[in-house]
Amino acid sequence: MNTSADRANRASWQQFSLYTILIMVFVGLFTNLTTITLIAFAGDSIHIPLTVIIILVNLLVAAGTVDGISDWDAVRHDYDEEEKKTHLAQRYANTNTTFFKVLLCLIFGATGLAQLYVIYLA
Repeated sequence: MNTSADRANRASWQQFSLYTILIMVFVGLFTNLTTITLIAFAGDSIHIPLTVIIILVNLLVAAGTVDGISDWDAVRHDYDEEEKKTHLAQRYANTNTTFFKVLLCLIFGATGLAQLYVIYLA
């Protein structure tokens, strides 16, 4: 697992994992902005379908971003001894992925709960 082709594969998979995270965050932000707009301007008849969308999209985005971060982290653990000596690998080794997993779950969880609060309790 220490040939140049293996290193290229690991770099490719890490880039793919980061794109997955970026796409999931974009989908979550776009969907949440859309549902907030619908909450503000649509009538009461749309509340049940909107609730389903809010819950499912925010769960999917939270799970997808956590999975993407875990994939990125798994590739980092596969580095060979030469790669582990690089500055980039040392930077990755010092990155606390748990913080980012919790942060993204909190962002999308709180956004979903806030929207449900506005629909049903405000």
